Amino acid sequence: MTEQNSSRTSLPANVRVMIALVASPTLMVVGMLFYTLFVDGWQYISISMIVFSLLCVLAYYVVITGNPPRLRIKKRD
Repeated sequence: MTEQNSSRTSLPANVRVMIALVASPTLMVVGMLFYTLFVDGWQYISISMIVFSLLCVLAYYVVITGNPPRLRIKKRD
């Protein structure tokens, strides 16, 4: 059995709870996005609704997984 050296540590539970509390109002924006999409049509969706919805998805990804998303940067040799 081989050991894997994991350099990624998960965030503490209190930090994840604080992120969830701060990001909870953005759930209303996501709901407003879906409401606007299904009732008024995609023409009435604003850029700010899309930006805040993406921020909500990012925040709750961090809350659920406990790790921030990793961006892979390839180094040229």
